[in-house]
Amino acid sequence: MYKYLFLSILSSFLFMTACDKEAMPDDVIVIRNEGADMPAYIYGNKDSKCFILLLHGGPGGSGLEYRSGAYVAALEQEYAMVYWDQRGQGMAHGNYASSVVTVDLMIEDLHKLVLALKHNYGQDISIFLMGHSWGGLLGTGYVVTSDYQNQLKGWIEVSGAHDYPKNDVELVKMFVEIGTEELNNGTSYSTEWQEIIDYAQSLDTNNISYDESVQLNQYAHKAESYIAAVNESDYSNLYTYNVDNFTSTISGNVTNQTLNDNGLNIATYTNDLHKITIPSLILWGKYDFVVPPSLGYEAMQLISSTDKELVIFEHSGHSPMDTEADAFVSVVRNFVNAHK
Repeated sequence: MYKYLFLSILSSFLFMTACDKEAMPDDVIVIRNEGADMPAYIYGNKDSKCFILLLHGGPGGSGLEYRSGAYVAALEQEYAMVYWDQRGQGMAHGNYASSVVTVDLMIEDLHKLVLALKHNYGQDISIFLMGHSWGGLLGTGYVVTSDYQNQLKGWIEVSGAHDYPKNDVELVKMFVEIGTEELNNGTSYSTEWQEIIDYAQSLDTNNISYDESVQLNQYAHKAESYIAAVNESDYSNLYTYNVDNFTSTISGNVTNQTLNDNGLNIATYTNDLHKITIPSLILWGKYDFVVPPSLGYEAMQLISSTDKELVIFEHSGHSPMDTEADAFVSVVRNFVNAHK
């Protein structure tokens, strides 16, 4: 119960002593809800009156981890970017019981942040929600809850895990399909691919355990590194924001485990996707093994919005914003400018 408070106080101290002046945000908003204080760091062009609220991955990540790469500089030049540390992650802190750490509560945390942005910067601002990976599930949960989507101008799902059980089933299929293709094409990683295929085929997809899901995720990250089309991508524009990773990792791991104990591993919004009526942009890497592209195709099919688009990045895995930054920015810019 008290571990979140200690870890986050330590994180905050290290943040203040480690960050250089040039890296400091334009504004910081701290959202307080149900025992948690969660900072949101705002960078970029606030005069645009257009805000992209980024939901980081994990669970266990942090907002500022996403402030890297060429895509950030380009988007911050045109819009205000909001990097939020979710409950129990990054430099969020507080004093609350583990039993309250649920997806539903974190949706309410997010809603308070959306309302705070409008309170601080005007009811006329345009807010676009962008969720990556786990952030895709959290964002989907927000958009389909009550009338919350009416607070937004658009929803951007980037390799979003909006259905955890289906994610594992589709990953097993993807491992076998692409792994077999790689073996037939004479990959230099034949031993590694065979190991992954053998493991995938050994699973009962009607009953994948938590431990098996964890192993699948570990193989997913390895598999992406075996694909030549992804590894030929240009990472030369990446830079790293100086934030303490040690305490962030510890608190994030605790939150990840707590969420799974409270039902995250069976969380799904597939049957709610039809409730989404606002403009939606669905972005995926062709070789995303962490969250298979089939979930992107599913979202495209089931979302009810008449203004929706699916873009598959041909040379990307789980993070197209890094591997194909210019193309990523172009697609996001076109979408935001069309609906802001």
